Amino acid sequence: MQLDKIQYDSPKVPELIMEAIVNAIGEGKIKVGKELPPERDLAEQLGVGRGSLRECLAILEFMGAIESRGNRKVLLRNADYIRQISSWIESASQISAQETFNEFRRVIEVGNVELACKRATEADFRAIEKAIEAMDNDFMNYMHDVEFHDAIAVASHNAMLASTIHMVNNLIADVRIRFWDLPNYQQITQKSHRAIYEAIKARDVQRAQLEMILHLNIVKEYSEKYPKRSRGVEEAPLPD
Repeated sequence: MQLDKIQYDSPKVPELIMEAIVNAIGEGKIKVGKELPPERDLAEQLGVGRGSLRECLAILEFMGAIESRGNRKVLLRNADYIRQISSWIESASQISAQETFNEFRRVIEVGNVELACKRATEADFRAIEKAIEAMDNDFMNYMHDVEFHDAIAVASHNAMLASTIHMVNNLIADVRIRFWDLPNYQQITQKSHRAIYEAIKARDVQRAQLEMILHLNIVKEYSEKYPKRSRGVEEAPLPD
């Protein structure tokens, strides 16, 4: 199996790697149910660095397109599936579609906390609290925020819901970090995390759902206040 080497006509190397891998899948060079070439071989064939390749593979894994089995990565989905998910993600990132995406996220996150209130075990409570403590110690690591929402999703004990939330929160992680250096953002967000956790632990469905709605509104409010940042463009903090 030989993949075509990437032509560097764009600075977005991971996107080019994704395109090359999806094309190879579509052409049958990589088959569903089979292992991907070793990372070193794949990077060499594509003419890219292993760091950029790993970033692309991580995205594919979040999509559920590949699965790690030890040191191996196995393809689980075909090219059409990956293109459809990629298109969905791209449309969700467009300004015109943001409210639609926010509505989608509110439905699944608010519904999820209801189930978590009813079904969470002591182990689930510890996992949620552990994620909050990790953010206390290293807030700038966005994966701790992902872990927080994942832990609540797992506490719902609904595998389909947990998988959906895991994918959504991993894929929008960059949206969160656009605001992290702004005044009070960390404090407001972390206070909201604790309020959600406390409501779930108290098994107070109504309060937990309200706290989740307020939490999801934080990014919306900062997006409206800093429209350039919501599009990924640097924007200085506004004066108090």
